[in-house]
This record gives sequence, structure tokens and C-alpha cells, in this order.
Amino acid sequence: MRVISRDPHPSVVKEKICTNCGVTLEYVPADIQTKIVSDYTGSKDSYSYITCPECKQDLSVIRY
Repeated sequence: MRVISRDPHPSVVKEKICTNCGVTLEYVPADIQTKIVSDYTGSKDSYSYITCPECKQDLSVIRY
């Protein structure tokens, strides 16, 4: 196996508009983080997000 290019392939690059500051972000699967949260009943759920580098807002994304 060998690396042909260090740039991410266009098929994995996604875009998201920050709902807080309005910038357009480009991200790849390696940028996605997962957070586990619990509600008042104690049940847990996880969600995937990226963090806007401009305003530090967490933006929900679909893991792919």
C-alpha cells in the first residue's frame, strides 16, 4: 500500500454552514467528534458534531 495524495478525496469532503456565525466549513470524517449525553431520566444518547473554528459552536453532523 502507498499514499498517492495527502489531500482528502473529494468523495469524503463535506460542507456545513455554521448556524451561529454563517461561515462555510469543509470537513472530513477525521474531524467528526462524538459526545455522549444523558437526559434527566438517565438514558444516554450519542451525537456526532464538528466545532466551528471561528465561533467555537458545536454543529451536529451525520457520521458517515
